[in-house]
Amino acid sequence: MKKEDVKMKKLLSILLSIAMVTLLLTGCGKTETTASSGTGGSTPTGEKTDMLLWLPPYATGGEALDQEWWTETLAPWAEENNVNLTIEITPWGNYEEKYLTAFSSGQGPDVGYMYLEMYNDFIDMGALEPLDAYFTEEEISNYLYYDLGNVKGAQYTLPFIVGNARILYFNMDILNEAGVTELPTTWQDLVDVCTQVKEANLEGVIPFAQEWADPAIGALNNLFYPYLWQAGGDIFNENGEVALTENDAAVKAAQFLYDLRYTYEILPDESMSMTGNDIRDQFAAGNVAVASMSANVASIFDEAGINWDFVPSLEDETKATWIAADSLIMNAASENKELAASLMKHITSPAIMEKFHSELSAFPPISKGEKYLDNERFKDLYADDTYLHTLPVAPNSFKVMDSLYKNLQLMMLGDLTPEQAIQQTVDYASSMS
Repeated sequence: MKKEDVKMKKLLSILLSIAMVTLLLTGCGKTETTASSGTGGSTPTGEKTDMLLWLPPYATGGEALDQEWWTETLAPWAEENNVNLTIEITPWGNYEEKYLTAFSSGQGPDVGYMYLEMYNDFIDMGALEPLDAYFTEEEISNYLYYDLGNVKGAQYTLPFIVGNARILYFNMDILNEAGVTELPTTWQDLVDVCTQVKEANLEGVIPFAQEWADPAIGALNNLFYPYLWQAGGDIFNENGEVALTENDAAVKAAQFLYDLRYTYEILPDESMSMTGNDIRDQFAAGNVAVASMSANVASIFDEAGINWDFVPSLEDETKATWIAADSLIMNAASENKELAASLMKHITSPAIMEKFHSELSAFPPISKGEKYLDNERFKDLYADDTYLHTLPVAPNSFKVMDSLYKNLQLMMLGDLTPEQAIQQTVDYASSMS
């Protein structure tokens, strides 16, 4: 090899080393003037530490309100801890995909929000930091649902939203005008009530509305899971295996939904193009007789002057409905884990939670020191949790549920039978094992 080539090779090696060092330095220890990547790093004294927080939208007025509210609420904590805190509100429609993309490249938020369907796969990726070392026994004892965060042998999540049950709302003025005197307790009762509303021919009234155009798989919390559980079925068994064909419950629930549209004709075509927000707005406008929605939207109907009532669950084989158990997580790639733990504790403190529940979105308390600020009409619902179901933590759960939702949508459009919708989901799940 020529001497010039040797020199050139050494020069290139030196330049490469410098570039790698520079890259490492720009990925950590950033000051307030740099863009946040979400993993942060220790900074020299006096310089601000960059941190990233991801949360979903909960304000009924849109994501901008969530952004403004959290930015203002967490500003004192950020100032006290010398943190440049970036808050991103991530829409529900592409929630998991955003996390997957970020975590796969070692990025993502220092602190984020996850729902149960996400836990298993991200724990298996090594993306979530175990929290055991960051909380004292005294701190743990103040949380009402701390043990719900213990997943796969470690405390990987901090319960943040527990409640927000899916319930059936009824516009009582519409029902009274249609001659309905009693709220339904069974599937057939629901059919009878909605049929009576349909036959009353009330102008502009939708007898029963469902959100089949919603982009988020969370729509299943209203659309399918309560009926699946009421029929005596489940999504996964205790071994984490798809259980949709272990009995006839899934097909029975799917058939019931199919019949609402095609046999009883009480679920109109409009439902195929409606999101959850559309359902909420139409109910608040007095145009919907019956709809399944989250408990935390009740205040909207009060403000709109709607004379509403509810039933927490219908009954087939049993009573059952969905309830949230969503949590905050710490990114295992974060270089500011102590600060991340401090932020998680601050967000879930009684003062912040009471402010959140009274100003942004109502939920039951998550700690002993927090006041109950949710609708008083739901207090008994949460006190009796015998038929309140959370979703399971299972492998590939998000992918399975996404497949289930898409197949059920095709069923409601008339492209699949109930049997085909369930079987295609099971076949898809089998292809991943």
